Amino acid sequence: MFAERLKTIRKQKGYTQVSLAEKLEVSKGTIAMWKTGKRTPDFETLINLSDLFDVRTDYLLRKSDDTSSAKLTDEDIEQLGRWELEDTFTDIFKMYLSLDSFGKSTVESLIKSERLRCHEQSTLEDTSKIKISISIEK
Repeated sequence: MFAERLKTIRKQKGYTQVSLAEKLEVSKGTIAMWKTGKRTPDFETLINLSDLFDVRTDYLLRKSDDTSSAKLTDEDIEQLGRWELEDTFTDIFKMYLSLDSFGKSTVESLIKSERLRCHEQSTLEDTSKIKISISIEK
């Protein structure tokens, strides 16, 4: 039950019902309703509780016993960036492949021209750490 989990973590983190209410900017009555199980916090308040106690929302809701932090690590953020870049490139490749031969030729000419310009201006990006794998199914 949410109320039991909230009580446990509130005490572990050194909050009283009153100090928690003040921190979350809710009434003491709201905390009391959570405590008795007559109410549960709305989504925004649940996120605030998760941030305040540095636990995942599913832990607060007793859907999990995973007490790990809800905050993303630098590694998590870097991975998300890589996935987003992969999605972007996948979309670009698919658009390129959908072009007719004239369109493909035009794109290839533009890329070669821009690569030459960047080379001349010494603004080429380093791609030595990029590994690309393409799989085409028909």
